[in-house]
Amino acid sequence: MSDRIQRSIFAIVCGRLVINISRRFAYPFVAPIGAAFKVPADNIQNVIALTNVAGLLSPVLGTISEHFGRKTVMVGALLAMALMSAIGALFAEYSIFVIVMFGFGVGKIIYDPTFQAYIGDAVHFSRRARVMGIAELSWALSGFIAAPLAGFLLDVSTLQAIFVFLALSMALSALACFVLVDSDARPDNGRRRTRFISPLTAMRAVSAHPPALFALMFTFCLTASHEIFYINYGLWMEASFGLVLTALGAVTIVISIAEVIGEFIVITLADRFGTKRTSMYGILLAAICFLIIPQLSFSLPLAMTGIFIMFICIETAIVSAIPLFSEILPKSRAVMMSANVGAHSVGRVSGAAVGALIYKQSAGNFLLIGIVAGVLGLLAFLIMRRYIPAGGATS
Repeated sequence: MSDRIQRSIFAIVCGRLVINISRRFAYPFVAPIGAAFKVPADNIQNVIALTNVAGLLSPVLGTISEHFGRKTVMVGALLAMALMSAIGALFAEYSIFVIVMFGFGVGKIIYDPTFQAYIGDAVHFSRRARVMGIAELSWALSGFIAAPLAGFLLDVSTLQAIFVFLALSMALSALACFVLVDSDARPDNGRRRTRFISPLTAMRAVSAHPPALFALMFTFCLTASHEIFYINYGLWMEASFGLVLTALGAVTIVISIAEVIGEFIVITLADRFGTKRTSMYGILLAAICFLIIPQLSFSLPLAMTGIFIMFICIETAIVSAIPLFSEILPKSRAVMMSANVGAHSVGRVSGAAVGALIYKQSAGNFLLIGIVAGVLGLLAFLIMRRYIPAGGATS
């Protein structure tokens, strides 16, 4: 990998790290954040679900890098999110919190397909899983920072302190991308502007190719299963083991270690073992974990072991699918990756809403939550096994 690519990947990881912190900090702390605004915890769960609604715009906003260039769009997204963070820090109102969190969701669905298309353009498929895995380390690294930092700041200060941190970090990340990311501008860029496309047009382009459509179905099922579990695990851990804020933060560090391991599995093995097989067996093992973990409420060490294994598997499945899907429609890479981000977002919206509803209606029945998540995970496995090609272009 050239120095130019290494420098660009470093800056991209910095930007994604901060974006993912904005995405992750609220999950373990829905109850205290709700208490800060004097609203029920399920209101905060619904705000988290709302941030995922932004992903429905991905087929439109995720492809603007074809029009303005990858680097320009990444820098612009980070600057816009820095502004939203500053607004959140200045106004301690629930309505402002909702708007800011939705803005974070919009920024993420612009940034993610843009960086994925950037890597897809710059790196050959035979090495792409390794580079995508390196970039995706920012997700696991954000877990090491988000939960402990949020828990600490909520203990000693207020939610606005978190937004101050995010505003400064977003601005610095935008500067890093501006300075370090190699430009993707083309000499004939002015003559090759790509028009903005509607979600319907993008979905038509994807649905014309069955492997692409099945890839989106896989992404939806995988993400929904994970979200149903993820949005409730903090409440379950607190209810089952009496964990306080700082302890929940420590649990999330363990989860982040699992995610790092999953990403290193992709970095070291996926190009050789095959991205399809890596993703397929990752979601199969995760689905089994979804079914087992809720039955481990009698033992914190066993519960943590199950959660640790599950997050290794789910992260392996998610990350190894990205380079695989980036080659399904290589002539329409930005459209495919934007549609995939949209499928992720639909899965997250559905999973978060269903997870919150099941928890509320079943009075916190985590076994039922695990069954629903496990069934969706098994469906994702079957879709990948039967309908998605192992690699190479289909169009």
